[in-house]
Amino acid sequence: MQDRRREIESVLVTGFAAAPLYLTMAVGFVPLLLFHGALTLVVLRIHRDGTSRLLPPAVMKGLAILALPFYFVDAVAISRGAFAASTHLILFIAVYQATESMTAPNRGQRLLTTFLLFIGSIATSTHMSVVLFVVAFAFLLFRELMHISHMETAAAVGREYSEAPSSRTAGFYLAGTAILGALLFPVLPRVRDPWVQGVTGALQSATTGLSDTINFNEERVTPDDTTIVARVWMGREAVPFFTPLRLRGAVYDRFGPNVWRQTYRGLRFVEPRRGKFRIAEPVGFARGARIQQRLVKGGRLLLPAGTYSVHGVPDLREGPAGAYSISRPPRNLINFEVSMSLNVRPLEGERVRLSNYPVTPAVAAMARSIAGSSTSAVSQAARVESYLARNFQYVRNAQDVGTIMTVDDFLLRQRRGHCEYFAAGMVALMTALGHPARIVGGFYGGRLNPLTGYFVLRREDAHAWVEVWDGGKWVTFDPTPTTLRPGIAPGNIVGLYASAISDWVNFFWDRYVLTFGLADQVTLAAEAITRARELMASGRRSLAAVRRMLASPEFLATLGFLLAAGTAAVVAARRRENAFRLLARHLSSIGVEVGPSMTMEEALRIVREKQPAAARELEPLVALYEAESFSARRDRTRLVQIRRRLAEIARTTL
Repeated sequence: MQDRRREIESVLVTGFAAAPLYLTMAVGFVPLLLFHGALTLVVLRIHRDGTSRLLPPAVMKGLAILALPFYFVDAVAISRGAFAASTHLILFIAVYQATESMTAPNRGQRLLTTFLLFIGSIATSTHMSVVLFVVAFAFLLFRELMHISHMETAAAVGREYSEAPSSRTAGFYLAGTAILGALLFPVLPRVRDPWVQGVTGALQSATTGLSDTINFNEERVTPDDTTIVARVWMGREAVPFFTPLRLRGAVYDRFGPNVWRQTYRGLRFVEPRRGKFRIAEPVGFARGARIQQRLVKGGRLLLPAGTYSVHGVPDLREGPAGAYSISRPPRNLINFEVSMSLNVRPLEGERVRLSNYPVTPAVAAMARSIAGSSTSAVSQAARVESYLARNFQYVRNAQDVGTIMTVDDFLLRQRRGHCEYFAAGMVALMTALGHPARIVGGFYGGRLNPLTGYFVLRREDAHAWVEVWDGGKWVTFDPTPTTLRPGIAPGNIVGLYASAISDWVNFFWDRYVLTFGLADQVTLAAEAITRARELMASGRRSLAAVRRMLASPEFLATLGFLLAAGTAAVVAARRRENAFRLLARHLSSIGVEVGPSMTMEEALRIVREKQPAAARELEPLVALYEAESFSARRDRTRLVQIRRRLAEIARTTL
């Protein structure tokens, strides 16, 4: 029964090693279901019949022979990937080995196959819950290894003996391994998974915020998704000027049949200067910010409005209408820094054209009515922004609009819609007034995490706004009512702090586990070397200061004074010692203890009984003591005589 229990546990460990593959989606569900179904049948056979065979041996061997050519067919035509095909092959090998577990000594090979499945599972997992899986699997693996060691030892000595409990020992090994792994993690080589993306991959283009077009011919969708898009750090002095944040993702400046598109001008690499990529000229107050961003499809960067310089990225490409991207994006997240200004100007003369939106007479009349007597682009844009925000109904979720309508329908008839309609309506009105304008899609708001000090933007914060050309630069306007923009929904204090803690944990995992790379290791090593040098330099400076202090005349004079004072104090203490204490110390040396209530005569009487010769030497000294203690006139020569005579007695005794 013990063997059956151990075999069942071994098969279950193999099945557990592949459990995360259901979530990582690195392989299909059907192969995994077949794999776990076969292992379940093996477990039932072992428990009921004491055998692990599911099919006759000849059939299993035939399937094994066909597995290798099927691998190539799978890699080329079915899975179309080496990782998925290799995983399917390992799943088959694991089942094949499990069916022979009761008849063939293959526990070592089975453990190797189990470990390969475990590697495949964690290589495709990026969510931090994988840590719990690793801990549980490591515990079970240590138990398996100790059982194998027990069996090998029993075979070597040629006799069976009882197996020691392994759970506590496995827990001890697990704790030690975890501590060692945590210590070694910062210095281990960074290995990038070349096959699969994992559960937490790059952001795909969202319908609102990141789509390549704004197509009003199709039903639009506002993402109801709390996935974190970016985290932004900035100094306290910058917060009032640059919040709410606007992360620019795409710019739409060309109109088609009820579709807004990006003007494609090709990709242009921005040349770095001293490690920084300058993309605009700052105007006014400027500050910096650090950004951690989940990568968008195509390596697109989400830059805050007002960004004029980017650094900390391998390269930078300028794409359609001022959208920027990197050519070699990392797997999931990227950390970089930006410099921001309240306003920015193009580095070179930008050719700005009026939008090609086909303005109808009704829209033109509406635009003139709103603009009134205003003449400048900025003042007219402010009037249009205020008019749309006050007089049009905002629909938070795009799918709740309920109908497909044109921008003219929105402006002239429906007068209700989501942020993309508000932005498109404002661009249409500004075009009617003869001012270049464009739609900007991205993310708006940013909730401050009170525990860490950074702002968090999520996919549900997707938003669209407007930029208007004032003759020298693009100026931001947002016709969506302020109270209805993303990030305005209230929340209770407990929920806010719970969300902040959860986000901090996720940030720590993302930043210091998933994206902790070679650059971080170099920075960590450089910092360690710098601190070691500073510590050594500080130690040398301290040692030199101590040497200078020891050699200084002031220190030597102070030391001499302290030695002289100490010597004087000792001499004075000895001089102050009275005759009773001198005699009591001598009596103690010859074995007679003088108590606090004992007179010297009583002590001398004890000495006469035990040591008559010593008593005869002490009698004149006791007489001097009594004369000194009880006479009306003190004579210091008596104390000197007692001290000198006791010293002579001590020398003769030695």
